[in-house]
Amino acid sequence: RLGMQFFLHYLRIICDAQDLIDGLILSAVGQANLGHLDHNPERRKIYLAFGDQPPLELIRPISVNALAASLSLPYETVRRRIKALEAAGACEAIKGGIILPGSYYGSNRHRVTAFSVSQQARNLYLGLAALGVLRPQSQVSDSGPAPAIGVMRLAAAYCLRQIASMSRHIQDPTVGVLLIHIIRLSTDHLDDTPTEFAETEDLVRDDLRRPVGVSTLAARAGVPLETARRHASLLIELGWAARAPQGGLFLTRDMLRSSPWPEARLENVANLNQLFGGLTAMGALAHWTPAAAR
Repeated sequence: RLGMQFFLHYLRIICDAQDLIDGLILSAVGQANLGHLDHNPERRKIYLAFGDQPPLELIRPISVNALAASLSLPYETVRRRIKALEAAGACEAIKGGIILPGSYYGSNRHRVTAFSVSQQARNLYLGLAALGVLRPQSQVSDSGPAPAIGVMRLAAAYCLRQIASMSRHIQDPTVGVLLIHIIRLSTDHLDDTPTEFAETEDLVRDDLRRPVGVSTLAARAGVPLETARRHASLLIELGWAARAPQGGLFLTRDMLRSSPWPEARLENVANLNQLFGGLTAMGALAHWTPAAAR
């Protein structure tokens, strides 16, 4: 549940009142441009904090075809949206593919986005630490500024891995995101404590879930109401979501015991492990760990 919450908060931050698919496209472009830095032990130490400007020679453009494949979206859909985003100045086409414009990296929007994502990553870390489920990790020094820009890159990589995992089971990323919103919103009123883990099934009981209205779902997911309504009807028809007698959607325990959800939970754990491995190597956890716990 904490992983789902982080994933959804990340989407809300990077979409910033934009269409969900446009937000995912821009996130994938930014990650393709600079995400390779985090695979190199030497290069991961650069462009971590506010004020750092990525050298042009390190920015790797991504083709529209590669973007479409990474998000499991039709090529024509991505091509059309890239044209609109380019016209709005949100991205630009250069030789080799698409990049985020250089002006973005020094903008207030970039700073606010990075700070907000970094805070959500910190909340995820503290929440998991409170549950006692994190492995002990040797932390690198916390000298220097907090690596908010680097944290945003790792968060983008985590969320795009989640999208890729979902696409193996659910082709349309909008449908997958709506399902995760339904699961999370129906349990938002519960605190994230170990109490729910006392049961063998490790899932919240149906009587504790609060069904989610379609209008709430649309607002939280950042999709048009008609889109949410259409997808909700399809989910009920396919048996992937249930409609409560009083209205609203939720997923039952039996649904969550069935494929693809057990596989998705295991994939999420693997993706979280990869995220925290990167955060440790970057030095972020040392900044977030209370001094008394170091």
